[in-house]
Amino acid sequence: MRRSKPFYSRLTSAAGALLGAAGLAFAGALSPAQAQLVDYSGLEARPAMWHLSDADSDIYLFGTFHLLPPSLDWQTDTMREHLANADALYLEADVQGAEAQARMQALVVELGLNPQGVTLSSMLDAEARALLARVAPTVGATPEMLEPMRPWLAQIVLSVAQMQVLGLDPEAGAEKALLAAVAGTDVELGYFETAEQQVRVLADLPDSVQVAGFAEGLREMERTPAMLDEMVRAWAAGDIETIDRIVNADMREQTPEMYEALIVQRNRDWVPQIQALLDGEGTVFVAVGAAHLSGDNGVVELLRESGIIVTRQ
Repeated sequence: MRRSKPFYSRLTSAAGALLGAAGLAFAGALSPAQAQLVDYSGLEARPAMWHLSDADSDIYLFGTFHLLPPSLDWQTDTMREHLANADALYLEADVQGAEAQARMQALVVELGLNPQGVTLSSMLDAEARALLARVAPTVGATPEMLEPMRPWLAQIVLSVAQMQVLGLDPEAGAEKALLAAVAGTDVELGYFETAEQQVRVLADLPDSVQVAGFAEGLREMERTPAMLDEMVRAWAAGDIETIDRIVNADMREQTPEMYEALIVQRNRDWVPQIQALLDGEGTVFVAVGAAHLSGDNGVVELLRESGIIVTRQ
């Protein structure tokens, strides 16, 4: 029987940088665990990028990874050149500014905590409670710390904490580097979603879907290191088929409601916005999670289905 890929990694890969930042806001309160660093300094990276254009517009689509190992040198000369020539940089959502982070954290508190009298453990069966008791300490958490959280937020917190334990750093994430590269320039910043839209991607899922995904994630967290290494190497190599397999394939089969909310609907929402950018003029660098650019329901294929020629760089 084919083993499913960890729910938590699908969650953080698909839910976006904003939710990663949400997880960091809560995971920062956990007791630090010793990082298990892998040296990626010798890896030759060439993350996936595509191009579409018309008479007066050029758009570059770049697939990001929201948390990365600091030792990975992933910025290619081609990527830097296209970003340097861009008039605008578009990301999933605004997560970096102080005002945006305050708004995001307020939304997470509003939408990520259980009603009075409801605890996380009260929503889980005995197996999941036992798994939580075993897994939480490996990332510096305790079940008691997670009790106020709805399953989606508890899973984000555990996922971000474990990714950090395994050596992935939000400060090394692709979005951080791209924003730093355009800081102090005339490059316009644009976003496809608001803070509330991105938080609600998970917060509005039925509790039953959240609980099922949380339990699946707990079962898989103990087998994470090899999968994360495969994911990082696939992203660095621009292996979009492997990204689709790791991040999307099992979600499509096992939790179709989550796949529809996290991937498909958001991709469909972004495509007309990208088409509008193409109808304008100038050069735009679009950077969204690599999982959104892969597969039959990915942004690249949806653009092609609309009649736009999209070529791999």
